[in-house]
Amino acid sequence: MRTLFYRHARLTALAMLVLIAAGASAFLTIGRQEDPTITNIFANIFTPYPGADPARVEALVTEKIEAELREIAEIKRLTSTSSTGISVINVELSEFLDDAAIDTAWADIRQALRDVARELPEGVPEPEFDDDRTGAFSAISAVMPRGADAPPAILARHAAMLEDRLRALPGVSLVTSYGMPEEEVLVTIDPEALGPLGLSAAQVAAAIGQADPKVSAGRLRGAETDLLIEVSGEIRSLDRVREIPLASNAEGFSTRVGDVATVEKTARVPAPSLVRIDGRPAVLVAAKMEEGRQVDAWIRTVRASLADYEAALPGGLEHRLIFDQSGYTADRLSEVAANMAVGVGLVVGVLFLTLGFRAALVVAAVLPLVGLATLATLNFMGIPIHQMSVTGMIVALGLLVDAAIVMTDEIRRRLAAGMPRLEAVGDAVGRLAAPLFASTVTTALTFMPMILLPGPAGDFVGTVAISVVAMLAWSFVVAMTITPALSGWLLPDPSKGGGIVANGISGGAFGRLFAGSLRLATRNPVPAIAWALVLPVMGFLSFPSLTPQFFPGVDRDQFYIDVEMPAGAALSATEATTEAVSRALAAEDDIRQVAWVIGESAPSFYYNMTMNRVGAPGFARALVSTDSNAATARLIPELQDSLGAVAPGARILVRDLVQGPPVQAPVELRLHGADLALLRETGDAIRGIVETSPDIASVQTTMEGGAPKLDFVLDEDKARLAGLDLVSVARQLDAALEGVTGGSLVEGSEELPVRVRVGAARRADAGFVETFDIVAPDGRLVPLSTLGEMRVVPSDSAISRRDGERVNAVAAFVRYGVLPEAALAQAQALLDEAGFAPPPGVRLEVGGDADARNEVIGNLLAPLGLIVTLSIATVVLTFNSFRLGAVASGVMVLSAGLSILSLAIFGYPFGITAVVGVIGSIGVSVNACIIILTALQEDPRAAAGDRDAMAEVVLGASRHIVSTTITTFGGFLPLILGGGGFWPPFAMSIAGGVLLSTVVSFYFTPPMFALLARRARPAGQGAAGPEIAAEPGPALAPPRSGARARNLFAAP
Repeated sequence: MRTLFYRHARLTALAMLVLIAAGASAFLTIGRQEDPTITNIFANIFTPYPGADPARVEALVTEKIEAELREIAEIKRLTSTSSTGISVINVELSEFLDDAAIDTAWADIRQALRDVARELPEGVPEPEFDDDRTGAFSAISAVMPRGADAPPAILARHAAMLEDRLRALPGVSLVTSYGMPEEEVLVTIDPEALGPLGLSAAQVAAAIGQADPKVSAGRLRGAETDLLIEVSGEIRSLDRVREIPLASNAEGFSTRVGDVATVEKTARVPAPSLVRIDGRPAVLVAAKMEEGRQVDAWIRTVRASLADYEAALPGGLEHRLIFDQSGYTADRLSEVAANMAVGVGLVVGVLFLTLGFRAALVVAAVLPLVGLATLATLNFMGIPIHQMSVTGMIVALGLLVDAAIVMTDEIRRRLAAGMPRLEAVGDAVGRLAAPLFASTVTTALTFMPMILLPGPAGDFVGTVAISVVAMLAWSFVVAMTITPALSGWLLPDPSKGGGIVANGISGGAFGRLFAGSLRLATRNPVPAIAWALVLPVMGFLSFPSLTPQFFPGVDRDQFYIDVEMPAGAALSATEATTEAVSRALAAEDDIRQVAWVIGESAPSFYYNMTMNRVGAPGFARALVSTDSNAATARLIPELQDSLGAVAPGARILVRDLVQGPPVQAPVELRLHGADLALLRETGDAIRGIVETSPDIASVQTTMEGGAPKLDFVLDEDKARLAGLDLVSVARQLDAALEGVTGGSLVEGSEELPVRVRVGAARRADAGFVETFDIVAPDGRLVPLSTLGEMRVVPSDSAISRRDGERVNAVAAFVRYGVLPEAALAQAQALLDEAGFAPPPGVRLEVGGDADARNEVIGNLLAPLGLIVTLSIATVVLTFNSFRLGAVASGVMVLSAGLSILSLAIFGYPFGITAVVGVIGSIGVSVNACIIILTALQEDPRAAAGDRDAMAEVVLGASRHIVSTTITTFGGFLPLILGGGGFWPPFAMSIAGGVLLSTVVSFYFTPPMFALLARRARPAGQGAAGPEIAAEPGPALAPPRSGARARNLFAAP
């Protein structure tokens, strides 16, 4: 079996063809997207409660819903905001749930909401559940007027047509519109004309509804007939609404709707949300691609459909595709593909220099075979090609050739010793099967924490590890089968020489110096071990100097701006502020496009942008596109400094895009307690201190001063004398000001509600409210001013809760380029200097990036104990020796220190990617240790304690150890040189650790073996004990005349 592929060339060719065909097929069918798909464990629940202040919304809506949801065990966290007129609850499920459990949890939540709806106050609709507000949209379109404003109805109709068109396309999972005008029939009543009739707005709406018989009137069924009966008169036109009678006098004269009101078809005012693009009204239509699709092929289908749609648009409208993910995906994948090409070139070049042309050709052949096999594996597992999976293949690039290098070099050494090719192949495969398997397993195990990491963070980085493990597994399979066959066929005949081209470079004087240092180390093991510990110890000592980090930012030609108006701001006031900000942005030449969504969150163009704002007239978000990544980096800090002066009354946040799972704010200090006033006062104190930090761009709290409100204090005795009560008075006011619907107008397939209310001028006049006439049950008009007095009082601010406890979150947003953890440390230092301490009844917690980072690191390190144990067990079973297993374990620990040292030397932060890199370097760095220990254990003289023999064994293994070290470093080099904040720390922690680990491999491992092995005895006086010595393998034939075993550092 060891030489099966060598003896059967057709089998080898067939295996190679199968791998190539499977990989090529996978390349054509595998999904392509920009970033990994984040498993959705977040959802939002929106419950409007018109006219209710935050305290009432919290008590009557939010608390009841939360109490019902707390019965669902899969829910990890509930956060809520009770604002004026609306309750918003954010649900986060446990990150340990699988897809089936998540679907079950969403179903349980929907059922719980249906159950709790019966307990909500009258007038509160069933809560709206939305679990589609995570992840990036793949395409965002805009429908807008070409010049002058188009009628909202026309704009809405064509935007709806675009929605329907996109939903019908294959591969579309979700289509959502933003800023869609809601058309209605508005009946604007004249209170002076309506008053003498003794009718209220609600009664007018009821009369309209009763005159719209869209109900069944039965059927006439007979022996030979079956006829449908309808009552004519349903609302089909505005004239029909005007003709509806409201009251009749004794003479039979009827007062109709048209006599006391104007009737028109119009857009709902105020609109739930608005969209403005370059100052023009628009509707955004956003589409998401199904997971596993190829975004480039998908967008071609979308563009073809959009072209047909644009051809049918009327002349007054235009369509613009404002975001297309395929371009970013192509750029990202081409970038990582270029990095891979550079890495392949570096690896092949190093192999040519160290192994020679033919050996380099053999090892280089492994790269496409393993790459294609891995691509087929990823496709089989349903993992698409994106920046993380491709980067995982780059990460494995330097690792996957290790087994091939060791196998090729081992066969070359046997050929140089005079073995026949068949015997050399079989012997090398038999000797290296166990150590290569052990090194593959230990390396794969160190990447397991990334695979096992739950939640959004695991979705993001897990595919890197899956790609690495898949490539490592295939590299081992190929190294045991195809590589020996190719080596046996292609390696040159050592008796014919060949020089550098055939055999690679030699060490020369440096080689002699290296050989002498090895002999010195093995003869003096204690000093050698002491010197080898210097660099790892320096690494551990430098750990406190590393700046902690969660996930870094991303270089992109996009950013976004959030505008938060003072409490009580109307939608029109927010729109005016966005216009002022737009004028400031228009002065910047590098800004290509600005799209505003006012009143709710904008559609996300990046996978971790949050979309949890709905029914928020004081909120707006701008999606900004620039000319380049460099322009974005220049504009963000400038705009952070300048935009605050554009709208002094608003909070303006200029935010860049960051990698990793979504986080509400980079720096967050949470205050928990029951007393709203105390929470607000404490939060204001913290904000005043934190905002003095130069690293902080803006600070806001979730509890601030509420908007003023009109409080009408009614005299209940007077109200009862008039036949009224508090509820009836409130309902008549609400019906007149906010409107009440009755009946509907059907136009084609659209149904427009009929809304009755007073005119816009009266709705904005406090004097009208005070003099408003209430209709008593007997039809009398009772002036509201006679029943009490009206006063202006401050209302409560929005009330935030976290897991059922009131919380005031102080959210700080850092300046561009500042690490959140550094800003948090400075904020905490400022609080300490100010002598701040939370008062009794208030608990302070740290949230934001720091909280999320600690949680992710905890999940990342949770399986580490088991993984380390399995790694040690693998090594112990490989060597059948606990003492050698202890040596390998020591190397694992020291390699972590070397990785930390490399990060400290180059000043990289210690983020999640660096943590993962340090863990990965442990398994990668121990491979050289395993190879050396295997060679020492199998050499009889070295196992017997002959220290010069130990040096010779290590020197003989130096060629493939140095080769694998350099190729591993070369594989990571493109990621290091590529720049950015994400991959360089990860690549440096592994590549730097592996490069520095050569010190441990050559000057720690052999001396430790020397201490554990017996000194050599004279011939015939026994051998080493079973703990160190291995079963002797077949002896190598002596070198042929003129040929000798070569190593990289051997003198020529």
